[in-house]
Amino acid sequence: MNLCFIGGGNPLTGELDEVMKRIATYVEPESRVLIIPFATEHAKRDGWFQSAKKSFNDIGIENIQLLNDELGNEEMKANISVQDVLYFTGGRPEILMECMVNKGLIQTVKEFKGLMIGVSAGALAFCKDCLITKDEDYPETQILRGLGLVDFSVEVHYEESVDEELILLSKERDIYAIPNGGALFWNDEGLTSIKNIFHFSDTKKNKQKKESDS
Repeated sequence: MNLCFIGGGNPLTGELDEVMKRIATYVEPESRVLIIPFATEHAKRDGWFQSAKKSFNDIGIENIQLLNDELGNEEMKANISVQDVLYFTGGRPEILMECMVNKGLIQTVKEFKGLMIGVSAGALAFCKDCLITKDEDYPETQILRGLGLVDFSVEVHYEESVDEELILLSKERDIYAIPNGGALFWNDEGLTSIKNIFHFSDTKKNKQKKESDS
């Protein structure tokens, strides 16, 4: 399993070009991509699909589809299992997790062997602790059960103004803070990062070493 945690950003402005360039090393022209839109409200799903489609088209991938949430649970599982890439959109992570539980998809995702990409809410949900720090949408910080694909947590749309809160939260968990335009790539061999990502652990903040720094 390969995971890509994207902090956020607008692919239509080129903000995620470096991230997509790295994603291109994980895929082939014939790769099949499935967009999982459960975190996103219905009115915004087509926009997410068109944005993701352009991003993948730009790296030579044409086989892209949107998971239809009107399918039965077993049909969804079968559709997921034949893909090469799963792409989880942004939005509300608590709604994403509720859908994953209600549709019985968590084990299917855990057994997936390809590349999984999470953007914003999608990235949060990959973690054991789905950490939602307070902002204009969430008046209080929330810690939800995530998919448990990794033991660490991530902060998305990272800005230094949340450092004090992340330092406190890091007493009980490792947190990787990912800004817009940045991404963290994980597999069994370790972590690599795009842009400046910071690691919060045991109340300490350190810059995550980028592959280009090696």
